[in-house]
Amino acid sequence: MTMTKLVVSPNPHVHSGNIVSGIMRDFIIALIPATLFALFTFGLHALQVVLISVVSAVVWEGLCQKLTKRPLTIFDLSGVCSGLILALLLPPTAPWWLILVGTLIMIILGKEVFGGFGSNPFNGVLIAWVVLQMSFPDYMSNWIIPAIDPATSLAPMEVLKDQGPSFVNQYFTYGQLFIGQTGGYLGQTSVLMLLIGGLYLLARRVINWRIPVCYLLGVFIFSGLFWVFSTSGYYADPVFHIFAGGTFLAAFFLATDMPSSPVTPQGMILFGLCAGILTVIIRTWGAWTFGAYYAVFILSMATPFLDKIAPEVYGR
Repeated sequence: MTMTKLVVSPNPHVHSGNIVSGIMRDFIIALIPATLFALFTFGLHALQVVLISVVSAVVWEGLCQKLTKRPLTIFDLSGVCSGLILALLLPPTAPWWLILVGTLIMIILGKEVFGGFGSNPFNGVLIAWVVLQMSFPDYMSNWIIPAIDPATSLAPMEVLKDQGPSFVNQYFTYGQLFIGQTGGYLGQTSVLMLLIGGLYLLARRVINWRIPVCYLLGVFIFSGLFWVFSTSGYYADPVFHIFAGGTFLAAFFLATDMPSSPVTPQGMILFGLCAGILTVIIRTWGAWTFGAYYAVFILSMATPFLDKIAPEVYGR
């Protein structure tokens, strides 16, 4: 009697149809509104930063893979996407050498040293940004006045840190914060453009709604509690926290980084809420100016533990 051999492979058994290049393409499309707005707002300065960041990221990735004799993956668009996001986290005056250092760190320490895209436990873009922020703080906070002239070229978070919440409304209105009439990094100024990109990712089901929604709720509710019950005027209002400091960039494009964020529903909810709360804590009492990016980076270290919070498998 002939016995049929059955081969059981590891799950999942059904392919979702999603491929890396397709996901990265959607992220790039979602970043186009914020990128175009940055080009309009900061002109050739922004164009230079974006081009150097994207091209150098792809070049560094190809060189690393050639030197280590690994298959080339530059055509999966992950390098292009990471380079574009890093460009949006840089000031328009960033010098060329700083951009090259950032993309090199992003590719080597944030990606290739762990075995490539999908194996990295941390967001490579945030690794590069943290290193640049701590190593070259003066270059990373060299703002210029946007084309749509606001009252000041200062970034809203710098006003909050240096002068206090009572001065924020003297410099910016909610409309200016929402549209993007402020100084700051290329991609964090316009909430409207980031929201358009984020809604596109949600509509395409590229990202799960739990992380961005819970992150925004964490920021709004936690900052709102201190603002409502405080009588000293020390705390900024929750709308300012939502509209300023790259909150939407962190919510839709950094916290949702697939390799470094939880995959379970419960983990996503806790990740978003905790990252939002930590953002407000860093902004209010910490020494760092841009708490959103530090918060997402720190919370990514807890992802393996958050993924353990899941319903018990039936029958176990």
